Amino acid sequence: MAIPATRSVRASLRTGLAAIWIGVAALVALGWLYMARMNAGMSATDGMAMAAASGLGPLLATFIMWVVMMVAMMLPSVVPTVSLFASLASRRSPLAAARMTAMFLTGYALAWIAYCVPAALAQWGLSRAALLSPTGRSTSTVISAAILVAAGLFQFSALKGACAAKCRSPLAFLMHEWRDGAAGALAVGARNGTHCVGCCWALMAVLFVVGTMNLLWMALFTLLVCAEKGLPARWHFDRIVGTGFIAWGVAIAAGGAM
Repeated sequence: MAIPATRSVRASLRTGLAAIWIGVAALVALGWLYMARMNAGMSATDGMAMAAASGLGPLLATFIMWVVMMVAMMLPSVVPTVSLFASLASRRSPLAAARMTAMFLTGYALAWIAYCVPAALAQWGLSRAALLSPTGRSTSTVISAAILVAAGLFQFSALKGACAAKCRSPLAFLMHEWRDGAAGALAVGARNGTHCVGCCWALMAVLFVVGTMNLLWMALFTLLVCAEKGLPARWHFDRIVGTGFIAWGVAIAAGGAM
């Protein structure tokens, strides 16, 4: 049941939500700035030294890089869902809406942080095996072709379709999954983030082909994610992307075999 909000409550809600949006914008901007500075400052010698180093330091640095990268790339794609969540929360519980919205975002981010663990492990392992360049780009024709073909085939899978449907219909998702309170909002955000990871994990894996520190490809993939979430399902944009990945992978494999 919606709870009527007094003028002071509405003012507090606006202030809280404004702080959240400013925080999101700042996180995204700082993420892109961090990646740009890291990209500019990384030399081939630095990359080889990091790959050769032992211990948890290089792995932790790689994990932090992936976390920053996912924040920069994925937060823009969830803005429409967060806006809708904030609107619903403000009607149901004005006093707690800002806190619930922040917890929803936290849950969403935690799902992608969990994805960063295997991604960082993969990059660390491939780097130590000298299969990645200092900028995180695959140096193996076989690995590049396999990633592209696998990512392309995933675009046609039932799992991709099911997860994409949740991402494209945020209102239906929120109405079905809604939980009151901060803990409930955290759970709903984590579930939404899990669907998002399920939808986009293979697309993010293609960064190993083009370079995990390549800002141009990061920007392009950010736009691809937003397009997949925003475009109508009948356009089959995900399958168009999948076809492109498969053709690209086959071309790389054919070129390497020649």
